[in-house]
Amino acid sequence: MSTFYLLPPRPLLGERVAAFLGALFPGLSWDAATRAELAEAVAGAAARQPDVYVVCREELADDVEPRQALREGFGAEPGDEVVEVHIGPRPGEWTAQRWRLTG
Repeated sequence: MSTFYLLPPRPLLGERVAAFLGALFPGLSWDAATRAELAEAVAGAAARQPDVYVVCREELADDVEPRQALREGFGAEPGDEVVEVHIGPRPGEWTAQRWRLTG
C-alpha cells in the first residue's frame, strides 16, 4: 500500500514554509522563487520515503474529485491511504484528513 500526501498549492505551501523559517532566520526575506524552491524541497524530501507520493493541489484538475484524479493521474489504487493536508486560518496552523481509496 502507498500513501499519497495531497498538499496545498506550491505557492501557498512555500509561503507557509518561509513563514516557519522566519522564526529560525529572523530578518531574512524569501522571494517568490525561493518560496517555490522551499515547497519543492519539502515535497521532495517527503517523497523519498518508501511508497510515499506527494501531490500538490494545483496538479489536480479543478473539475475532478481528488479520488478520481489520484487514480487516473497518479496511479493510486484501492487500499492506498490519502493524507489531505490543509492550511489553517492562522500562521503555522495545519489540518490533515486521512482516508483510504476504495474499489
